[in-house]
Amino acid sequence: MRILLAEPDPLARARMADRLGGTHGYRLIAAVDDLSATYTVAEHRVPNIALVSTTLAAHPEFEVLCLLFRALSIRCVLFSNQDSASGRDRELADRAGLALVSSTDPVSTITSQRSASRRNSTATTDRVIPGKAGEFDDGWILIGASTGGVDALIRVLSSFPQDCPPTMIVQHTGAKFTAGLAQLVDGHVTPEVREAAIGLRPAQGQILIAPGGDQHLVLKRFPEPSCGFEASAPCQGHRPSVDRLFLSAVPGARRVAAAILTGMGRDGADGLLALRRAGAMTIGQDEKTSVVFGMPRAAHEIGAVSKQLPLDAIGPALLRARMRRT
Repeated sequence: MRILLAEPDPLARARMADRLGGTHGYRLIAAVDDLSATYTVAEHRVPNIALVSTTLAAHPEFEVLCLLFRALSIRCVLFSNQDSASGRDRELADRAGLALVSSTDPVSTITSQRSASRRNSTATTDRVIPGKAGEFDDGWILIGASTGGVDALIRVLSSFPQDCPPTMIVQHTGAKFTAGLAQLVDGHVTPEVREAAIGLRPAQGQILIAPGGDQHLVLKRFPEPSCGFEASAPCQGHRPSVDRLFLSAVPGARRVAAAILTGMGRDGADGLLALRRAGAMTIGQDEKTSVVFGMPRAAHEIGAVSKQLPLDAIGPALLRARMRRT
């Protein structure tokens, strides 16, 4: 059994490596200290089990890593270095749908437990495609998401046909992970998914994800917009920011359908309100299907949401809003 260990603390990592290395039938193929290295090893050496510290699992980029694990059939198990798992550790494991084991005897607990099935498994998503090919107008779809957003995005985008309206997304994640996120999502949905690039004109059948880093993705040059980037300060603590994308689309709001999905904080609420006031159709994910009902709640409370919907209804609703009117 090939095991990948991910733990940022060097002493804790060394102790865990010693325990794993001396266990018959288990081979430690790598012991790494961050999520970027975990992603690289998992992608190129494909372990059977990824043993990840809850310290690393608390980072938003961990969602992208979980998507890679599922794509490669790698079993992920979380562990805590505390004598007993904290409430925060248990919450992290429950949110991700993963087993939580003891760091003092990880192998015996791994073999005695089965990983919990993911609450929002993308494998069971039904594909609901309203309308027929060629029935979409010349408008755009904008989506913002944060905590829990990777699975939510795949659920929403799984209803999009090959000729879907041009779609732009801001998902809060690290700069090193957005290219991998785009590639992984592309493998789960029908339209093309890629990172947005400066000057790129959003096209039908194309889904663009904002690159992580030090710039905001915005739309410029209306009425036929193209992707642009602004090197301004973080907005609501994020860069790229959902608010900055939404606000940049206000000049073309009557051609926009926008949705704000699960996430912590309030990024996107003000931009969604500005879009609604300018004539856009706006959607907020409901509390029951949100992993974290922070961003959708903030948008709902200020009147930015024209429709509040469960996750599986959001994709079809966005598409219907951009269908041609006869």
